[in-house]
Amino acid sequence: MSCPKPGRHNKIEKKEENNRYRQSTTATALIRNRKRSRENMSSRYRVEYHLKSHRKDEFIDWIKGLLAAPFVLHAISNISSQDDNDDDLVTTQRVKSQYADIFKDIERLIQNKIEFDQAFQNELENTNNDEEENANNDDSDAERGDVETKKTYAIMGKSRLNLLVPSIGTFFTELPLEEAFLSDDYRKRISARRMVAPSFNDIRNILNTAQILHFIKQRKIKNGNRLKLVTFDGDVTLYEDGGSLFDTNPVIPYILKLLKCDIRVGIVTAAGYDDASTYERRLKGLINALHNSESLTVKQKSNLTIMGGESNYLFRYYENEDQSDSFGFIAIEKEEWMLPVMEDWSQKNIEMTLDFAERTLTNLKRRLNIPKEVPIIRKKRAVGIVPGRRYDERLQSNVPVKLAREQLEEIVLTLQNNLESFPPSNHIQFSCFDGGSDVWCDIGGKNLGITTLQHYYDPTNPIKPRETLHVGDQFAPMGSANDFKARLAGCTLWIASPQETVDILHRLIES
Repeated sequence: MSCPKPGRHNKIEKKEENNRYRQSTTATALIRNRKRSRENMSSRYRVEYHLKSHRKDEFIDWIKGLLAAPFVLHAISNISSQDDNDDDLVTTQRVKSQYADIFKDIERLIQNKIEFDQAFQNELENTNNDEEENANNDDSDAERGDVETKKTYAIMGKSRLNLLVPSIGTFFTELPLEEAFLSDDYRKRISARRMVAPSFNDIRNILNTAQILHFIKQRKIKNGNRLKLVTFDGDVTLYEDGGSLFDTNPVIPYILKLLKCDIRVGIVTAAGYDDASTYERRLKGLINALHNSESLTVKQKSNLTIMGGESNYLFRYYENEDQSDSFGFIAIEKEEWMLPVMEDWSQKNIEMTLDFAERTLTNLKRRLNIPKEVPIIRKKRAVGIVPGRRYDERLQSNVPVKLAREQLEEIVLTLQNNLESFPPSNHIQFSCFDGGSDVWCDIGGKNLGITTLQHYYDPTNPIKPRETLHVGDQFAPMGSANDFKARLAGCTLWIASPQETVDILHRLIES
């Protein structure tokens, strides 16, 4: 038997030690990289959260948080045998049941809030009546109203849902959320997902379904609060951004069906023109369909209106039975429809607000180094910054000059913030919003536009918010979305495309 060469064991041990060192070093590096990656991702998410907080909906995010628990507890995705498949079906049923229970609890919270808000309103009215005789003549009505509201809050507190979601608004109707979830889950199998939790869009669609189910139920009740007014945003709701309503648009037949059911229809758009011809051109397909319809009466056709500039210009459909080629939109004088609160605004405050907004846009254009081809446009009741065009010598044609998303958000948030601290603008109502490619500041708001239509259609018995439905695509809070204020005037459906509008109208009308 031969003996090993001298020093051989030492070489083997040294080699093994080097291997262990390399493995240790590699493991340490992996851990360090993972930690650094987590820190970077965490930092990025924190930055993203702060940058995008104005685009969030607190109520939907709160519901997402509630649904996260059952999703995480049952996130099992390995299916390799029949037994695993059976277990997965049991898990799906368990998750579905827990999701449904959560929506049922939220449904009860909404019902409780509706009852609480009604009691609060009654208490506030009683307090105002008791204090009216003792009111100080030197105090303004608004100041006295704020004082009485604070007193009532001190007495009654807040609803449970207000405590859980401080930014929650008013609910004008009950929402059958459990039934809505089960309906959407049947079509989309939300509870069968293991890797993707219930998303923002899932919850948005469930809320839409619940609102639709409510109005369907009211239609079947003898003395129910039936739907009387449906209003629509224009861009991204009835047609693509910057588009028009052509004859082939699939939403047109559903608008005609709404009118056939004696439901008033209003298009409440930020596009503000004091002349009817522009609206007639953009809605040519709709007015042609109305004019050619033999199933609608002239009265039903005239129930179509346009509220332009959010709440600044009102037009109504008309047609002359004696002249077949005389039809379109006619302007309605402001004396016939303007709300008292809007009549109280002074022209001086309006002009000063628009002047200040225009100066702010000019300063932002310079500060953000926005190309000179991007113009600032001033109208009678609005001011905005819009995409421009420049000549490209290489292409030998004009090309668009667009604003970046970050520029749009910086502009609208700065504009909103500056106007809120500008005294003249506190005496009127204004609306700043990001239209996706431009930013505008309008005098008024969609809540006033919808309220105006509620009173215009029936001055003696105005249509109530619980009988009103607004369909729009911009409901994010804080400045960037102008449909958000519509929640103050009626029920809403939050859609993301014209096709979604067609789908929800089909479910609303055909069910």
